[in-house]
Amino acid sequence: MSLPEAREDAPAADDAVKGTGFRAGFVALLGLPNVGKSTILNALVGRKLSIVTPKAQTTRRRVSAILTEEGHQAVFLDTPGLMEPRYALQQAMRDDAERAGRDADLVLWVVDAGFESSVDDALQRGPPGGPTSVLCLNKVDRVSPAESEALAEQLRQVGWDPVLTTTATEGAGIEALRTALLERLPLSPPLYPVDEVSAEPVRFFVEELIRETCFETLDQEVPYGTEVRVREFREDDDPLYIGVDLLVERESQKGIVIGRGGRTIRAIGTESRRKVEAFLERHVYLDLRVKVLPHWSRQKHKLARLGYGPPRSGRN
Repeated sequence: MSLPEAREDAPAADDAVKGTGFRAGFVALLGLPNVGKSTILNALVGRKLSIVTPKAQTTRRRVSAILTEEGHQAVFLDTPGLMEPRYALQQAMRDDAERAGRDADLVLWVVDAGFESSVDDALQRGPPGGPTSVLCLNKVDRVSPAESEALAEQLRQVGWDPVLTTTATEGAGIEALRTALLERLPLSPPLYPVDEVSAEPVRFFVEELIRETCFETLDQEVPYGTEVRVREFREDDDPLYIGVDLLVERESQKGIVIGRGGRTIRAIGTESRRKVEAFLERHVYLDLRVKVLPHWSRQKHKLARLGYGPPRSGRN
């Protein structure tokens, strides 16, 4: 996937964004899996747009969140965690994250202060040579204040500047981080109308909320073998009808997702409907069907059908 295309009608918004000195740009959030990128994105924009679970690799697709304030518009891009890929889906996820980092105007590199591998990765990697970068040392509540400052100083010594500390789950440090990012955006008119909150369509968020529920409900490898696709979206119906396919890789996984007597799929449906209704602010009829798409995460042509793969045309 490429960066989302800026809207041609974007600059004609309201008086708050008119005049000289306006700054706008794309900010890519990068880092290892499970360091808190999605939580940070949600905190920066003040609403939940990127799904969050305790499981690593929850984020599979780039998620955009648009923050417009007087004088600034940031298009934040949550990305899959960077890791050594073991199969085709992980390679597509890594490729997408790396493209976001190359194409963005600003990189926010996120490090988990309590995760030694995350700190070591940032120390060894150093700041990227392309876009301007800011390092966020997140989850500092996992270490002592003295340890947090020592880690920040080590990161500064290898070139990261600035280094800001946060505990995103509590909102600590988010305001200072937001300010640091906004003031580093390039001079530009707004890229999107000021009332837009994301470049993604509504169906994307419906799929993500259901996939989040699968990650929360299912154990072991099953959620990682599950993909969600909206097959039908009837806006004129009341309640809104949304037909959804839950795709798994094996028949055995299908049985687990359905559960004995259909208990598991009912639980997924009930919780997913609650989330989707809260997001859309209207009543929803959610029709979930479990289907087998063998080895979809390991075969490139199937990944392409599901929207993974080479970048779309757009900003590069």
